[in-house]
Amino acid sequence: MRMMKIIGIFIAALAPLLVMAHPGHHHHEASFWTGFVHPFTGLDHLIMAISFGVLMWTMTKQWKVIGALGLVTALVAGFTLGAQGLLNNSIAEYGIVASLLVLAVALWTKSNQVLPVAATLLAIFHGVAHGTELAMNGNVAVQILGMISAMAVIYGAGLALGKLISKYVPHGKKIIGTIAAVVACIGLA
Repeated sequence: MRMMKIIGIFIAALAPLLVMAHPGHHHHEASFWTGFVHPFTGLDHLIMAISFGVLMWTMTKQWKVIGALGLVTALVAGFTLGAQGLLNNSIAEYGIVASLLVLAVALWTKSNQVLPVAATLLAIFHGVAHGTELAMNGNVAVQILGMISAMAVIYGAGLALGKLISKYVPHGKKIIGTIAAVVACIGLA
């Protein structure tokens, strides 16, 4: 019983981290590792990349590769747009919510290629948010490379999860879609 109390206190102490929108930014340093760690600390990043991977698992093999390349391209384009100040960060936040909602709908339906392509394009907004925030650091190319590498790893985990749930979890895509929708709703709050 004492151990359960200790675990409960530990979890309660970590709870504030869950409500932080984008923890893990180190504006005073721009390194590969600060960029790599960041997507693992943001619920929106995790859910977007995992959901996208699960969605792409249901597509043909060529779409899995196109999905990975599209995600990386969209993130780089977004970083560039954000760093140049061509898109407002508040617009990017709504785009992030939209990307999660599109992924949720795509996972809930028997989606064709339109929704995965839309989700890929909406990933631009994830890049814009960070391009805007990191532009003041000067040369952040290494940090952006770290973020993109981490997103690729998380996308790969999403593909693996997609394979797993397609075999063993009835309605697994819908469960992941529901999680994406909940995260999107939290983003609206």
